[in-house]
Amino acid sequence: MTKLSHLLPHKDKIITVYPTYAYAGGQSDGASWTFKQRVWVHKPRRADFIPDKLIRRLLDDEGTLKESEILRCRECIEDFVADDDSGEDVAFTFDGDAEVFRFSDETNNNGLVEQQFTLSDARAKELLRKQNSSGGWLTLTVKVGGQEGRGRVRVIEGEGLSVVSDIDDTIKVSEIPAGGKIVLRNTFLRDYVPAPQMLERYKAFGDVSFHYVSGSPWQLFRLLHTFLIERGGFPEGTFHMKSLSKNLLDISKFIEDIKNFVAGKTYTQQQKIGQISELMQNLPRRKFYLIGDSGELDPEVFLEIRKRFPAQVEKIMIRDVVDAKTKTPQRLAGVDEIIEAGHPFITHGVTQFRD
Repeated sequence: MTKLSHLLPHKDKIITVYPTYAYAGGQSDGASWTFKQRVWVHKPRRADFIPDKLIRRLLDDEGTLKESEILRCRECIEDFVADDDSGEDVAFTFDGDAEVFRFSDETNNNGLVEQQFTLSDARAKELLRKQNSSGGWLTLTVKVGGQEGRGRVRVIEGEGLSVVSDIDDTIKVSEIPAGGKIVLRNTFLRDYVPAPQMLERYKAFGDVSFHYVSGSPWQLFRLLHTFLIERGGFPEGTFHMKSLSKNLLDISKFIEDIKNFVAGKTYTQQQKIGQISELMQNLPRRKFYLIGDSGELDPEVFLEIRKRFPAQVEKIMIRDVVDAKTKTPQRLAGVDEIIEAGHPFITHGVTQFRD
């Protein structure tokens, strides 16, 4: 897993720039590209900010955790308990260009700022040429005070193929159906493991746009991006995740909120339906493959999306991790391809990993 700093408080800010995409439209003449940029500004906290007893509560531990495991868990939840920097002015420039783009608002109480920006078609083409872009990706630098963060925006053509992919149990083994305790250990203790043969399948798609839509909270973005993209070799893409409200005034309750959220107790269909629908609306002439798994509600979400956007959904693919093909075949009615996950299937209370 990613090794995050944990020994001392940081004076330097960390600037996380979430990968996004630009789509045609946004001005009356239509000759422009619109993109929504999201930035998070924060500082890490000390390792002992979370007492050992709360780490054990988070993991439903009965006293078996080693000190090294408690330390690893602390590293993995750093972004959940980070010191958010509010009231910061944020600006960015595209690499190789002098024009400064400024956010009209300062960072909020959660250290976040998000805003839509536009580029003329001529300007976008100029930047792509200046950066010798591969796959339509533009690189930018965000500045907050004297600190910098790097980000990426993909300029997506109006026509073509886009892949919308779930993460947990689709391309990363999380064992969601196994239950909350196992999911929490897989998230905060164990090294992440890719789902078998999915990397090869994704690479075989070639030059398409990828959009990772996950029910996981944004606070897991850096761990997931490092595991999947930076180290795992999965195609670079945009991320669309779920917001988890922070409450550090009652840290004990917040630990319970993290526990319930990551364990899947707050999963909602509407989050994924809303985020995928937005992609479809912003990219109305593109065709989409939707890839998920049978462990949660991906079949139901994707079939609902097909009802709403029948002309755009070209294929629904479900990785069958709970043997739904045999046990609940009605859930997969309308699915175009069932990806065999192989044995053993995920069952409640059982993990494939050995501690």
